[in-house]
Amino acid sequence: MTQPIELSANTLQNYQGIGVPDESLAVILQRGGDELLLSKADDRFTVRPSSTASASNDWAATTGAKLNRRVGQSNLDEYLVAPSSLEAAMQTARASDAVAFASHVYCPANNPSTFFYLTDQITIQFGEQVDEQSRKTIANAAALKIVRPVEGIPNTFVCEVTKQAIENPVKIANRLTRYPEVLVAEPNILVETQQHYTPRDPLYPKQWYLNNKGGKELVGGAQIYAEPAWDMTRGVRSIVIAIADDSVDITHPDFQGQGKIVSPIDFKDGDTSPTPVADSDNHGTSCAGVAVAEENGKGIVGVAPGCALMPIRTTGFLDDNSVEKMFNWAIEKGAAVISCSWGPSAVYYPLSLRQSAVITKAATQGRGGRGCVILFAAGNANRPVNGTVNEKGWPNNVLGGQTRWLAGFAVHPDVIAVSASTSLNKKAAYSNWGTSISVCAPSNNAPPGTWLPETGFIGTPPEVTQYLPGLGVFTADRVGDRGYDWGDYTDTFGGTSSATPVVAGVAGLILSANPRLTAREVRGILEQTAEKIVDPDPDPQLGNRMGNYDPNNGRSDWFGYGKVNAFKAVQAAVRKGGGNPNIGGAVFSDISGHWAQKFIEALAAANIISGFPDGSFRPDDSLNRAQYAALLVSAFSPIPRVPATNFIDVSASFWARSAIERANRAGFLSGFPGLKFGPNQNLTKADAIVSLVNGLQLKGGNADTLKVYIDRSQIPNYALSAIATATALKIVVNYPSRDWLSPQRDITRAEISALIYQTLVAINRAKAIDSPYIV
Repeated sequence: MTQPIELSANTLQNYQGIGVPDESLAVILQRGGDELLLSKADDRFTVRPSSTASASNDWAATTGAKLNRRVGQSNLDEYLVAPSSLEAAMQTARASDAVAFASHVYCPANNPSTFFYLTDQITIQFGEQVDEQSRKTIANAAALKIVRPVEGIPNTFVCEVTKQAIENPVKIANRLTRYPEVLVAEPNILVETQQHYTPRDPLYPKQWYLNNKGGKELVGGAQIYAEPAWDMTRGVRSIVIAIADDSVDITHPDFQGQGKIVSPIDFKDGDTSPTPVADSDNHGTSCAGVAVAEENGKGIVGVAPGCALMPIRTTGFLDDNSVEKMFNWAIEKGAAVISCSWGPSAVYYPLSLRQSAVITKAATQGRGGRGCVILFAAGNANRPVNGTVNEKGWPNNVLGGQTRWLAGFAVHPDVIAVSASTSLNKKAAYSNWGTSISVCAPSNNAPPGTWLPETGFIGTPPEVTQYLPGLGVFTADRVGDRGYDWGDYTDTFGGTSSATPVVAGVAGLILSANPRLTAREVRGILEQTAEKIVDPDPDPQLGNRMGNYDPNNGRSDWFGYGKVNAFKAVQAAVRKGGGNPNIGGAVFSDISGHWAQKFIEALAAANIISGFPDGSFRPDDSLNRAQYAALLVSAFSPIPRVPATNFIDVSASFWARSAIERANRAGFLSGFPGLKFGPNQNLTKADAIVSLVNGLQLKGGNADTLKVYIDRSQIPNYALSAIATATALKIVVNYPSRDWLSPQRDITRAEISALIYQTLVAINRAKAIDSPYIV
C-alpha cells in the first residue's frame, strides 16, 4: 500500500506530459481504451434538476431555453437554445439552486447527427497499490464523490460530479488521466439505442439464415446474427471473396455495383467470362448470392454485401494443373477468401502433393503473406470426412462392407471444413461429419446423397423415410427461366454447398473489420466465437449421436466448434485489433480473485484463449502438448522456419495436427525419439519457457540471472539458457513465490496464460500488467 497522496493544485491543472493535454481536454472522450474525437452541439444542453427544483424553472425563463424532452430514464432534461445564447444559458443554469448538474451535449466529430449526453458520473480505475485515503484525495481534488465500487473490476469506482465542479465530466475525466495513480477515467454517457441495421432489399425478409425471429419450421437462434454484425461492417471492396464453382451469372442484378466484380476467370472455356453455359450451371450463382449479393435495393443481400466478388469457373475436374491454376489465380489477383462448395466424385480422395502444396501456399502466402481464408464444403452424403462406415444396401453393390471415406480437401489442415445445420438448429440430415469439421452454418434439410461416376447422383443408404423439417435457403438464381427455379431467385438451395459461402461471407466481414488478421487468426475467431448448438437426437439415417461437445476440446463431430456467429466473430476481430470501445473481455466463472485473472482476461479479450462450454476456464488444470500447440498458433501465428516432422502419433485427422505442424515448423516444439510428439503428454514449466524462447528466437540473460530462484538446481541443463533469457525479459511468472520456479512441474492453464501474456509484452505486442508474481 502507498502512503496517502499529497496533491498539488498543479496536478490537475497543469499538463506535465501524462494524460490528455490542455488543447484536447474538451474534445476527447476516453472510452474502453480508445479516444473518440468530439464536437459540441451548439443548440442544446442538459441539466439534472436538484431535489429542490421548482416547477417554474425561473432560470430557463430568463435565458430563453426551452425544455425539449427528458432523456430516457436518466433524470436529465434536454433544453434547446439559440447557439448565440448557449454558454450564457448554461452558466445561468449552473448558478441556479434548482439545477444539480448542467452539461454540453456532444457529437462524435464525424457523425453530427448522433448525440452523446453526459451524466454526472465518472468511472475511475485506480492503480493496484492506491489506498482508500489516496482515492478520496484524488476524487476530492476533482470535485467528485466516490459512490460505489464497480463489480468485477478491481480498484474501480463510480464517482459523482458534485456541485463544486467547475467543468463537465469530459474535461474532469481527461484531467484525471494526468495522475499516474489513475489507470482509467471515463465519463458515463447516454446514447440512444437504435435498431440493428436492416437491408432495404425487398427479398431480404426471406433470408432467415441471416436474421430471424422464429416461425414455422424456424427457431429464433438458427440465424448467424448478421444484423448486429452489419452495425460494425457490411464488408469493404478491398476484401475479395472468390467463389470457385461451375459458373456465376455476373449479369444478375445482385452482383452489380462499382467494383463488385474483380478478376473474373473461366478455366473451363479459357476466357474471362465465367457465366453459365450448360443448363446445369446453376450452383455457383446461388453460392455467390449467399456470400456477397450486393445491397442495392433489389432482391436479396449477401452475408458480406460490401465485399467484392471474384467469380472463378472451374474446369470441372480435379487434376493437379486445374487445382493449381485455380488457387494461383486467387492468390495473384488478391482474393482474401476462397469458397469451394464442391468436392471429388470419389469416396476416398487423398490430395496429391501438388494439390496440398498449392492450398498451403494460398493459406500462407496469399494476401501479402497473411494468407487466404480457404473454405470447403464437408459434403452431403452423411458420411465422415475421414473415417470408415460399414456400407450396406447400395445399388449394384457399388459400395459394401467396411468402406473408408476421405474428403481430401476438407481435411487439409489449412482448410476450414463447413458442415450444415437446419432452420431448427439441428444437424442437416445429409451433412458430412468428423474430426476435421471446423464450424457449421445454417442451410436446408434433405435426405443424404452423393454423386459417383458409376451411378450419377444417388441417395446414400439406408433410405431416410421420415419427414425432415427445415427451410430452404433463399438466394440468387440464374437470371430468367434457367436455373433452379423460374425467375432470378430460388428458395430451395441448400446442402453444405450453401453453408460454406455463409461462413465465407462471415470471414469477409471479419477481414473487413480487421484486415491485419492472418488466415489462421480468422479461423480461430470463427471457431472460438461459434455458437454451441446442441442436437441430442439420433441421426435419422445412421442412428449415431454426435450433436454434443467434447468437454476437453469444445468440439462436436457434427458441428465442429459450433454454428458460426457473425456478430461475435466481427466483435472479436475488432477486439483483436484493439479498436472497439463497445467490446469487453471474456469473463469466466471460476477466475474471480485468481492470481492469474488479469493475464487470463487479457488473453481472452485478445481472442487468444477461450474457456469451456460451461463458462469456466479451469485455471489450475494442466495443459498437454497438443493444447499448447493450438495456443501457440493462436497467440503468435508462427512462421515456418524448418521442414515439418511427420510424427507417427499425430494422425491426419487429429484435432490439433495443423497446430502441431505449424508450431514444429516454426521451432517452438520438437518431438521425442522415434518420431513421436506425445500430444497428450503434459507440458512442464521448463519446456514451456524453452519453447517460447526458441520459437521467438529471444536473446538476453546469463547464468547470474538464475540466482533469483531458490530451486535453480532443479532446472534441466537444456533449459538453463532459455530460462535465463525469459527471466531477463520478465517473461517468467511464479506463484505463489516469485523465487520458486518449479521448473519440472506440469504447467497449469493459468501459468501458461501468464507466460504467454508476458511474452507478448516482451515482443511489444501487449501492454504490461501489474502483478506481484512477475519475476
